[in-house]
Amino acid sequence: MNKGILLAILSTIIVAGCVGGELPFPWIQAPTAYLGANGLVITEFSIDNTEVYSNKSAKITMTVANKGGASVPDGSALAVLQGSAIMEDLVTPGNLYWTGRSTTDSIYLEMDKDMNPYDPVRDVPADEKILNWYLTSPIGIDIGTSRNDVFIGRLYYDYSTTATGNVWVYSETEASAAQAAGRGLNQNSFSSTSGPIALYVTVKPTNVIVSTGDNEFTMQIKVSNVGGGTAYCQGCVDYTTPDLEILADSELNIVDVAVTDVPGWTGEDACSDSAVELVKGEAVLTCDVTVSVPDTFRSDQVKVTADYGYWVERTASITVSGK
Repeated sequence: MNKGILLAILSTIIVAGCVGGELPFPWIQAPTAYLGANGLVITEFSIDNTEVYSNKSAKITMTVANKGGASVPDGSALAVLQGSAIMEDLVTPGNLYWTGRSTTDSIYLEMDKDMNPYDPVRDVPADEKILNWYLTSPIGIDIGTSRNDVFIGRLYYDYSTTATGNVWVYSETEASAAQAAGRGLNQNSFSSTSGPIALYVTVKPTNVIVSTGDNEFTMQIKVSNVGGGTAYCQGCVDYTTPDLEILADSELNIVDVAVTDVPGWTGEDACSDSAVELVKGEAVLTCDVTVSVPDTFRSDQVKVTADYGYWVERTASITVSGK
């Protein structure tokens, strides 16, 4: 082949790979285009004072924002206050416990609204929610002594990450004609919404060239926890009762991955799994796909969805002194 044509073909392939497709060399991995390790996040968790005396007021604030690419309906998220010497109902008095005051009656607070992500089409900002707990410091601390109490703000919510893309399928005749003419083949491309669980979709071989009797390729889906928090199976937490018990052996680090049926494909459903376990934060699903042979070429649309629950947390501390 003419050296100039060869270089042109390689340039086309490399550029296509860099914008979302797979690079043609087996030692280079080009993951699904991914927009960030975000979802529903705690942007602030703070106490209005760093030091208080016994029986004094303090306000703890948690600010929550949707920094991902999926909506969280009202009733699918819960903010929880935990930490040193907190009564679960924030009402029961106790000498060494923080108690509630004003309108505070529970350590659990709901969003009370849908939490939608940024809308780039309408340029509508992402939803944000400010949650406050109003507390009274313990009264059982001796004069002249002090202690440091740590508060943990934890956010539980249900979320989804979706990866979509095109897989180009060529007949042998079409691929040979392109090669003879010095044309590069279109490259597969995938993009993903932003979420704490990331999806990376790859196809091998990079160029799907098929014929009668030889019409298979392999699809691989990598599922990764990139949000810095903990995943659990969607539906395993009741946000309204609430019931936050998550079973370690069957519900923790579990993600539901589903591949939508693709016309002309068989076998892609083997990459669907309602209970993918993330071992050390990752899992890989692999399936062999059989496709119908096109007369020339076509672009097949693929959609992969991961549904899961997720929690993140922040900490803040305050010194309480007896008086």
